[in-house]
Amino acid sequence: MVIKFLIFCIFTSLLSANLEDKIKNYMSASEYNKQENLIKILFKDSDKFYRQSDGNVDSLKVIKVLKENGLFKMFYKKPISLNIKFITDKNPLIFIKVISESLDAIGYNYFLTSKAQKTNDKFSWSINLQTEHLVNPIVFSQELLKRGCIIKDIIKEKKYNWTYKINSDNAKLNAKMIDLETTTKLTKPIEDYLIQNNNATSIKIRTSFSDHWYPKISFLDSSLHVVSEKNIDERTYVLKVDVPKDCKYIKIGDLYTLENIKHGLSVYMTKEEK
Repeated sequence: MVIKFLIFCIFTSLLSANLEDKIKNYMSASEYNKQENLIKILFKDSDKFYRQSDGNVDSLKVIKVLKENGLFKMFYKKPISLNIKFITDKNPLIFIKVISESLDAIGYNYFLTSKAQKTNDKFSWSINLQTEHLVNPIVFSQELLKRGCIIKDIIKEKKYNWTYKINSDNAKLNAKMIDLETTTKLTKPIEDYLIQNNNATSIKIRTSFSDHWYPKISFLDSSLHVVSEKNIDERTYVLKVDVPKDCKYIKIGDLYTLENIKHGLSVYMTKEEK
């Protein structure tokens, strides 16, 4: 009985230490020491901040409590160079696309890739942002969740260096689904259209007569690798193209500029029996 109690005490102290380390990671040493009493009150029910699935500290829950109590610094006095590394163990192309979409959704349209690396079963993508405020982990996690991804851990490496470990097992792109045998109008594009293939065997695309479309079409598989392409360097009004068997997504743009299709496109997809 005594041994069991000792084991329980050791286990509890280890949990507390892990949680304490995580909290300290998100705050400066001086801030932590200054607010130690408040922190003890906020995190007194320490077991609530651990995931039952793997026993690790839930970074988002910790950050949420710190942020709600003014203990998580989000803003800087002047623009800084923020470095963020994203790590996963799944398809790099879809992962990058999902991260980009999620960042764009919360207002981060411009960033530079500083490094992309695949080692064994891990892929990491590092970006640099010029910003006056930190990427909000809570809002960012919500956008990732919409795309089937879950944040496993958030680590503050240095003052302006952060690492996100992400589970992207169920990653899905923000691709438009178009019903078969139905003409769908696509509005003016901000970027190339990305359409999910609904088992179509052909796609017919029509442009406005006032536009000057030079077709650029890529047929992509489930990992976003190019299966085939169709590029036409002449003005086109109507184009019908067969959809390859292994096509999961269809990317539609213009060889030169999206201004050439500023009035949008009309798309008709069909599944023809062969």
